Amino acid sequence: MSRYLTVNRLEFIITCLCNSNCRHCQTGGDERRKKLPNHIDKDLAVEVVRKVGERYKPKSIMTFGGEPMLYPDVVYAIHSAAVREEIPARQVITNGFWSGKRNETLQIAENLSKAGINDVGISVDCFHEEFIPLERVREAAQALLKAGVQHIEWNPCWVISEDDNNAYNSRTKAILKKLQDLPVEIGEGNVVRPGGRATANLKEFLPKKTLMPEGKCGEMPYMEKLDSVKGICLEPDGRIAVCNEFYIGNASEIDVIELLERYDPYKIPEAKALVEDGIKGLLRWAMTKSVKPDPGGYYSICDMCTSIRKHVAKSCSELKGPPYPH
Repeated sequence: MSRYLTVNRLEFIITCLCNSNCRHCQTGGDERRKKLPNHIDKDLAVEVVRKVGERYKPKSIMTFGGEPMLYPDVVYAIHSAAVREEIPARQVITNGFWSGKRNETLQIAENLSKAGINDVGISVDCFHEEFIPLERVREAAQALLKAGVQHIEWNPCWVISEDDNNAYNSRTKAILKKLQDLPVEIGEGNVVRPGGRATANLKEFLPKKTLMPEGKCGEMPYMEKLDSVKGICLEPDGRIAVCNEFYIGNASEIDVIELLERYDPYKIPEAKALVEDGIKGLLRWAMTKSVKPDPGGYYSICDMCTSIRKHVAKSCSELKGPPYPH
């Protein structure tokens, strides 16, 4: 096994498509994602669960999107495979708008339960309510409760922070109050981040850009140190990410275990730069490729890292394809 990577958590972006158009969406408005397949290949996903499950014994698995329940059979197959591999925590993140018919919603909830899903986070906030009838979301939660799903929670998205007094948060809190009669807890949720539609629609609520943002790799939300990776995420096209858009190969082209076990950040120039000297190291590496930082600045070190790597990839033909030799 790689000394720099294990898999305690396995994630799948089932699809980048959605039945909503939320103004805060990180995926919406991303032209790159529009070129991806409609959904991840079911057989490939099941194979990855089996192989990673046997080798690494992950503690949790999550499917999300886009809206993963646009392709329910893929979701069912992945979590059924997770049950066979004895992965204990099996989670779906969904907006809860599965059907306009109550009987179909009940059947979907029953199928989720039968597939072994024991944790469902339902995205509920003012952004989703613009496009998704709250009554459909209520029906989904009731159906999950009836089906016996172990843990269900509302997963709101806050603007700036949950405690910030702004119109968006006030509307979200009013929506959650309408649902408080259901035995569903309110989860920690998340906060609007730069990216996708949020960059255009909620710019005034995003952090100010700076030339050199503060922070370190591994300390940012949802991120890990590249020399101590604990989880991986598969995109709809089979690519494996160890951090935000930091891909180490494609499981549809190379065996997933081979990709994971040969992972060595010190053999990937940009990863080596980040591990050894953080964002400053990455910037020095980029400048050797004639890529300079954006004078307009960046929202965060993650924004800076992703942007710089994209610009290097575009300007240097030798960086196209796998990040290191087969």
